Amino acid sequence: MKPILSALCGLVLCLAAPALAAPAEYAQGALDDGEPRVEARLLVHPDRTDAATLRAGVLFTPDPGWHLYWKNPGDTGLPTQLAWRGGEAGPLRWPAPSAFDEDGLLTYGYEGTVLISSEIRPAAGAETLAVDVDVLVCRHSCIPAKLSLERSLGAVYGSPASDAVRRLFALHDETLPREPSALGFRVEAAPGGAEADGRVTLAVAGCPGRAPETPCASFAALGGGPAFFPAEAGLRVLKTAASAAGLTLELEREADAPARIAGVLALLGGDGRIHHLEVELATGAPSVAAGRMLGMLALAVLGGLLLNLMPCVLPVLALKAFAVAELAGSHRREALAQGAAYTAGILASMLALAAVVLSLRAAGSEVGWGFQFQSPGFLVFVSALCVAFALNLFGVFEIGFVPSGLAGVGAEAVGARRSFFEGLLAVILATPCSAPFLGTAVGFAFASGGVFVVAIFLAIGLGLASPFLLISAFPPAARWLPRSGAWMVELRSYLGFALLATVIWLVWVMGRSAGPDAVAGLLALLLAVALVVRVFGRLEERPALRGAVLAAGVALVAAAPNWIHSESAATTVSEQRAAWQPAELERLRAEGRPVLVVFTADWCLTCKVNEQTVLESEAVRSALQAGGFTVLEADWTRRDETIRRELARFGKAGVPLYLVYQPGAAEPQVLPELLSVERVVTALEVRERDHAQGTGEADAS
Repeated sequence: MKPILSALCGLVLCLAAPALAAPAEYAQGALDDGEPRVEARLLVHPDRTDAATLRAGVLFTPDPGWHLYWKNPGDTGLPTQLAWRGGEAGPLRWPAPSAFDEDGLLTYGYEGTVLISSEIRPAAGAETLAVDVDVLVCRHSCIPAKLSLERSLGAVYGSPASDAVRRLFALHDETLPREPSALGFRVEAAPGGAEADGRVTLAVAGCPGRAPETPCASFAALGGGPAFFPAEAGLRVLKTAASAAGLTLELEREADAPARIAGVLALLGGDGRIHHLEVELATGAPSVAAGRMLGMLALAVLGGLLLNLMPCVLPVLALKAFAVAELAGSHRREALAQGAAYTAGILASMLALAAVVLSLRAAGSEVGWGFQFQSPGFLVFVSALCVAFALNLFGVFEIGFVPSGLAGVGAEAVGARRSFFEGLLAVILATPCSAPFLGTAVGFAFASGGVFVVAIFLAIGLGLASPFLLISAFPPAARWLPRSGAWMVELRSYLGFALLATVIWLVWVMGRSAGPDAVAGLLALLLAVALVVRVFGRLEERPALRGAVLAAGVALVAAAPNWIHSESAATTVSEQRAAWQPAELERLRAEGRPVLVVFTADWCLTCKVNEQTVLESEAVRSALQAGGFTVLEADWTRRDETIRRELARFGKAGVPLYLVYQPGAAEPQVLPELLSVERVVTALEVRERDHAQGTGEADAS
């Protein structure tokens, strides 16, 4: 049908060219080396069934080999958008889409000429009808186009092109999906699988008793392409099964997906034609079992607790060890205030992270755990914060804030404000780590969305804060800690060096993600921050001037990302590894070769520990060589949407992730976030034994 439509559209447009040639009705866009890759025309004609209504649409003609996207673009891309002006517009009417494989990502759209229409009720007194078009046109690369089309309403009625345009709309109507009942099909949805896995079974039945020439007398799923095009994200087809009784599709729905099944079902009918059915079925909202949710919350708390042992958080633990030692001789009210402030700082940071994640998802962007470390601006802020904290520990300045509620505790009380900011810092430094149990919980939250993201993030925060919170809530436990004394003043200065060690790591991450020029700019900024902090500390008796210096320092840090030069410094893959790409992985698997895929990032300290202590060990190297493994590296130091989607496919929201693909296995073996030499060698030995056995059999023959 689509090739016929394209040919007839071209013929009709040639006949109607004199009437459609008005510049405002036609536009070109998506320039590629100066050549437009898409043309758009505004078509309008009166609706014969309602004199007050017009049928209007935009006819898109992309260049050969280029395509634009459907209302649900699929795994990547952007939906085509039409914004009408001059009247009240009904819903857009979309022809049935086609599927495209874009480097392993499944997308939905249109490759040939396509008309997307709507019914318009012109506003009273309106003289023109206009539409703003936002379209993304893709082939090997994608080019956006923003076009504005306009048509005089006075020229619509009685126009010489009316018959030609009506023929286009008639062809357009034939490409629209139809109600299943109109063709005799029956489509039903029922829960499938376990209660909490979000699966739905879509059953399609024909019309027994109909004549053999009817479409539904016999039908089957299309070969070589998807049978179902979901109208909204969060829904995908797991498998399709055809039988004499009908067709069954097993769908998987994310926890925050709408409580309905909507999309287009493509069937090959008994008449030999392809039929597209409009499917919209109400189903129960996918229930996340209370037990599973509680289990994920428990994993999140445990993962947050284990974050205290990760190298990312060790500098902050050193700070808290100092604070806990001070608590040993403190009043209980003060201890509780310190614990509450530290916990509040952590939970506030977690809520902020959850809000950022939900905002980005609402804007159409997907992110993962530790995503902020892919931003040079964030690295600038954290580095400046660590330098300021280190200088505070060196005694260059004091925070010196004591809440009014603690006024009676004593002048020597430690400020709760410091504990609050230490909680913020703990979260900032913890997010590049993916402790055991944490990856599963965060992956569940990111896949579920909404309230689950907030709940999981808060549970992680509680786990991270729990050691210090418990000690502050039960002061007797602090009796086992060393008593405060002069030694703590000396220890405090040494703890500042732990934060400066963190700054070294942050500067290194900046160099890996943004290049050497950015490193030089960051070091210059940190020198300026140290100078501002020094001046701030010297002006303790002049609060007005001190506030001005503080404001200048904050403004300097805020403006730094704009003048610190960031270049496209792509991170390098190690010499023993090839860069991971879905196509390369499929090629290796098709050749029957075993593959180890390492998902890593330069800012992920857990990844670096695994690589230095396990993956680079002699035992693992020998096992890889003996098994004939190819090692692919997926580097997520810089934002990469393809890598993020692959992580999400395995229920992960961040790195590390390690996958072992054995020949003949349908799915890879997923290794834990914290590796051991024995665990990795065991996963690789299956292939090694098979390889050795095959060699022995060959020698025997």
